[in-house]
Amino acid sequence: MILKRLLIVVFVIAIICCKENFSFGQIPTPVEVDTISIINNKAFITWIPKNDGITVRYVIHRSGWEKTSNYYIPYKDTLGPIIGINNDHYTDDSKNPCDSSFTYTVQAINDFGDGSILQNTDSLKTILLSKPILDKCLNTFTLRWTGYINMPPAPGAYKVFASTTGETGLFTEVGSTTTTSFVYENPTPGVEYTFMIRAVNSDGTKSSSSCKQSITSYAPLQPDWVYLRYATVENNDHVKLEWTVGNDAPISKFKILRSTDGLTFDTIGENIQTGTFKPSTVFIDTDADFNAQSYYYQIRVCDSCGVDRRASENTARTIHLSGIPGITGSANDLSWNHYEGWDFGNSGIDFYKIFRKVNGTDNGIDNPLFPSETTYLDEVSAFSTSEGVFNYYIVAYENDGDNGFETFKDFSISNEIEIKQETRANLPNAFTPGRPPNEKFKPMLAFIDIDGYSLAIFNKWGQLIFITEDPSGDGWDGKFKGEIVPTDSYVYQLKYRTPQGQNLEKMGTVTVIR
Repeated sequence: MILKRLLIVVFVIAIICCKENFSFGQIPTPVEVDTISIINNKAFITWIPKNDGITVRYVIHRSGWEKTSNYYIPYKDTLGPIIGINNDHYTDDSKNPCDSSFTYTVQAINDFGDGSILQNTDSLKTILLSKPILDKCLNTFTLRWTGYINMPPAPGAYKVFASTTGETGLFTEVGSTTTTSFVYENPTPGVEYTFMIRAVNSDGTKSSSSCKQSITSYAPLQPDWVYLRYATVENNDHVKLEWTVGNDAPISKFKILRSTDGLTFDTIGENIQTGTFKPSTVFIDTDADFNAQSYYYQIRVCDSCGVDRRASENTARTIHLSGIPGITGSANDLSWNHYEGWDFGNSGIDFYKIFRKVNGTDNGIDNPLFPSETTYLDEVSAFSTSEGVFNYYIVAYENDGDNGFETFKDFSISNEIEIKQETRANLPNAFTPGRPPNEKFKPMLAFIDIDGYSLAIFNKWGQLIFITEDPSGDGWDGKFKGEIVPTDSYVYQLKYRTPQGQNLEKMGTVTVIR
């Protein structure tokens, strides 16, 4: 019994001696951490194995922020132990590093449980890439992430990688930055992009990858086309435009552009609607001097972000009508420019039609004119007894051809012009009473004010022998008191008034030949 107890004491003393010779009172030095990356949505930590004859295992410490119902609170966990002095990595599959950023430290442990001083251990923190932010109007993705810490030496850059074939697809470097944000510009609309950030140290020997985040790009729906239906002078007061859009795309505004030469356009107005994104497709131009010239018009469309996206498929040109009295004295000479906009030229015109007013009363011209015509001589001798005031406007009618954008059959009206024929009064110097063709003495009148008309005949003694105030009457038949006057010269006095109110008078002699 005594021998047995003695053997036990010797054994214990031997163990104590062995312990003291091996590691008793020796604390492992801090672990030299290497890198941390995210692989398959798991944090992957690496360090330099310790061959110090003291370390037998490692413990991983994790800290971060945990979300409660209303806010985040800090927490700390201990992971491990990881057995084996030659272990150099650890995969944390208990937390998703794509939801939050986590900080890790690695602690070396000896076989008697004494650990290294934790605050002397470098920390590694996962790179948390936030969900990319899409700016639909600018068509960009904004990426933001947490910075990498304790990379030996410090990170030289953050490289941005993108894939359009998913998380397991091919990633291509799309940019580099020294900050923790990046803007990816002009993604293809409707494509899912997956992004990843990689921190690289200054000498390129170490790197750390973030988690992957995916987002689908989007661009505002654009109209297929914008087509200017017509540009017309309305009520001889303003120019009216109307257009149509190819689809139901949201539109913040239309810009209305005008030009005098068809080359240089200026914006003259905007139709804006950011509530329903359906602004009016009609515009009234009250500033156009349409009586002086024709104008070209174009429409530009801005998407829901206010970005100017496209111009109308066509440019419309108003009709400018001009006219002067013809050289014959009994016709009005009209000319105009072609309407432009239908079928991108005058090929979309079915015909022109001229409308005429005589002394303010409609008196139309019934014969349609060919689309190629731009002049017309209007014979107005039939209206010589009128006051000689003529108003005209011309209308272009669209044909039934398919322009590829809409099926409306529209028309365009020109400005309205006024032409005043000159008042004329011509009188013969002789006539033969009772014998055709000059059996009566009557002025040839054109375009006078009938209210101011009178014709008086006097003999050589100044005696009044004839007077009339009816310009449409038969004139003087050469008689006085029922008898034909003797052959002689007689004095006439013609009074008449122009349509503008000017009183005129002509005096002369006429010879009666028997």
